[in-house]
Amino acid sequence: MEMSTYNHAINHSTYFNLFVESLVLKFKPLQIFCFSKETVLEQVESCFSDEYIKQRCNYCLLLVTESNRRIDYEVQDYTNAHYHLGKAIILCHGKENVEEAIKANSRFFITVFKEGQLIYDREGLPNVHLSADFIPTHAAIKAIKHFNYRMPLAEGFLIGAGECLYKEQYGVCVFMLHQVVEQVCIGLIRVFMAYRSEIHNLHKLLRLSVTFSNAPAKLFLSGSPEDERLFNILLRSYSDARYKSDFRVLMDDALKLYDKSVAFVALAKKMCLEKIERLERDALGSQEFDAESQGIHEKGDSKLC
Repeated sequence: MEMSTYNHAINHSTYFNLFVESLVLKFKPLQIFCFSKETVLEQVESCFSDEYIKQRCNYCLLLVTESNRRIDYEVQDYTNAHYHLGKAIILCHGKENVEEAIKANSRFFITVFKEGQLIYDREGLPNVHLSADFIPTHAAIKAIKHFNYRMPLAEGFLIGAGECLYKEQYGVCVFMLHQVVEQVCIGLIRVFMAYRSEIHNLHKLLRLSVTFSNAPAKLFLSGSPEDERLFNILLRSYSDARYKSDFRVLMDDALKLYDKSVAFVALAKKMCLEKIERLERDALGSQEFDAESQGIHEKGDSKLC
């Protein structure tokens, strides 16, 4: 029996378009860009129905607003409540801030405006996405700066978590591991995307990291019930370890989360160093191109003299 994907793709497209329309009606953005789309197809088999493929799509969107007032939490809460055929992470920034960032050679915003898909436009930023090219000269230097700040910070929290584990303070240990994962995610996002994240929610940070690699998220969000249970403990620790006297963590769960966090730090360091090497090569290539262009220009001028 032949399985059908076409109708499900159409249905998803219609659903997503309706969701975008609802975002526009509620928050009145100037533009919406899609800078990441992950399509997941699941084969469904049953003896009571025909086989079919179920489609889920995970999105990362940039919503540009007229005002510089940050509405990230409000937009994300609305998205979580109204988009159900996958996950959608939405970053919100005001027009003025975006324009300033692009003029300042922001790798994140220039990349999104140049290469992202414009899925809604109220003509709020006419042609701004066509007027700037990213100059890679200092990208590696900036990435190294953030790497050298975030990774030692994460490793410091990891040392603290190890001490708490040794002293059987498992709730505090997991809270420290939350800080480890948060700092590592922020570092990864700064190095790979050059985006200054103000996000503290680990689920949102990990989903955002999928824009450049599935590997970090899969360490905690593999899809297994056990990993989901452990990740929920990690999420709860951020507030419960500080404000709920009945918050308890079993030793075995703390050990598993500690091991995952150690692996997460090692993975992130490897990924960041490889990315920094690529950024350094890009910067060198850009400098060589500029030097060559200048040489050709000067040679051409000498012929005219």
